[in-house]
Amino acid sequence: MKSFKVQQVATLATAIAASFLTVSCTSSKITQCANTIEVVNQTVVSTKAISNSGTKGDIQTIEKLVEIFDKAANDLEAVNVSDEKLNTYKNQFLAMYKGTTDVTKQLIVSIKERKSTKVNEGLKKYASSVSPELDLVTGLNQYCQEPDKKSVSLVSID
Repeated sequence: MKSFKVQQVATLATAIAASFLTVSCTSSKITQCANTIEVVNQTVVSTKAISNSGTKGDIQTIEKLVEIFDKAANDLEAVNVSDEKLNTYKNQFLAMYKGTTDVTKQLIVSIKERKSTKVNEGLKKYASSVSPELDLVTGLNQYCQEPDKKSVSLVSID
């Protein structure tokens, strides 16, 4: 009789431990999403502040954009992501930030050289390099709002 109760307690303890493990995995995704979203949001806020400042065309403003995208790439690289789909989003944001940094640096050179054709090309490239942002943000938000599909079924103790 006593061994039966010990077995029940052991089974219940195992079920509880499994549920904590699942919660731990879920919070890990939540934490990873929160850290990723924090970097992306800060980048959006910073770039919007520059866009709304009214000094869009001067070199100092464009150099600030380079700093913002460099910082975003560095900060995002520092975010530890083990979730496969979230890592895909992270890599897509990284590619966008790094590509935009390169395009923006080229734009600065064109402005300094006063080559209007290259400046116009640079502006088009810049617009193209940031164009995936809305889709990436939407996808990231949707994915991070999805509950984890993992579930634990408790063992029945009869």
